[in-house]
Amino acid sequence: MTAFRPLADEDLPLLHRWLNEPGVVRWWENDDVSWDAVVRDYGSAATDPVEHWLALEDGEPVAWIQCYAAADFADEEETRQWFALGVERTAAGIDYLVGDPARRGRGLGSTVIRAFVDDVVFGRHPHWTHVCASPLAANVASWRALEKAGFAFVGTFGSAFGPCRLLVSERPTADLHDR
Repeated sequence: MTAFRPLADEDLPLLHRWLNEPGVVRWWENDDVSWDAVVRDYGSAATDPVEHWLALEDGEPVAWIQCYAAADFADEEETRQWFALGVERTAAGIDYLVGDPARRGRGLGSTVIRAFVDDVVFGRHPHWTHVCASPLAANVASWRALEKAGFAFVGTFGSAFGPCRLLVSERPTADLHDR
C-alpha cells in the first residue's frame, strides 16, 4: 500500500541524494540539483505553486512526486506544448522519481503514479480534470510507467533536450458528475 506525505525540510538531504543519483540526474534536463538549488526549489521557502510529496511504502520513503496546476505555468514552453496538443487549462502536471535504483523496473513507479493521481491529484483537487506528464521520449521507463498507470499517449513535441511524449490521464467520469 502506497501512502503519501508532504515533503518536509528534513527530507531535503534524501531528495538531494535521489536527484543526484546517475539514473535520475541524466533525465533531469540540466536542472541544477546542487544542495543550494534543492533547498531553494523544494524546501519550505520555495515560492512556486507546486506540491511536493514523498511516496511511502511501509512508512519508508521510496519516491518523490509533485503536482501543480498547468495553468500556473502557462508561460513555460512545456505547458504551451500541452495546450497546443489539446490539453485543457484545468489540467494538472506531475513529475516523479523512484529513489532507490534497486527498486526501479519492478512496477513501483506505475503503482506510485496511479495512487498519487487517485489520492492527491484528483482526490484533493476537484477542479483538475486531467493530469499530464511529458517525459523525454528516450526515457522509456518513465513513459512506460505512465502507460501502466493508465495514462494515454497524446502526442510528441520537441524540447531543448529532445522529443517528449505527452501522456494524459482523465479524471474518472463519475468524479465529474460529483462536482
